Amino acid sequence: MNCRPVGPIAYLSRLALLVVILTTAGCGAPELELLPTGGRILAFGDSLTYGVGTTRENSYPAVLSELTGLEVINAGVSGETTAGGLARLERVLDESQANLMILLEGGNDILKNRNQAETKANLAAMIGMAKARDIPVVLLGVPEKKLFSSAAPLY
Repeated sequence: MNCRPVGPIAYLSRLALLVVILTTAGCGAPELELLPTGGRILAFGDSLTYGVGTTRENSYPAVLSELTGLEVINAGVSGETTAGGLARLERVLDESQANLMILLEGGNDILKNRNQAETKANLAAMIGMAKARDIPVVLLGVPEKKLFSSAAPLY
């Protein structure tokens, strides 16, 4: 994969997409409480979180940190499936002491045609782990493998 810095137009496009995703992610869902001053956000996921295809400084967690002034922990692992994320999440939650988790997992499961019921169960287990620690979760859906698709139905 060719990883190179993005130009200003691509950067602004990605930034606009991030703002749209984060402002619409909770539409129709209960509102989140404000994070405390000095709060931490855990960005947990796969290559989309890690920032493959751009520089680490242009990854969505880095941009979100810059926009909010909060610490955003980039816990993205390129190539990870939900089974891998589930296996490492407990340790990451314990280490991060996050006040909010943004969960962006499942893209590799979809690309590898993994069982959707298993993917959904893994996501539910990850959400349950965070909620057991009183950490609110924002789940971002990943599109299906179709042209012009919206989030996969399992989200």
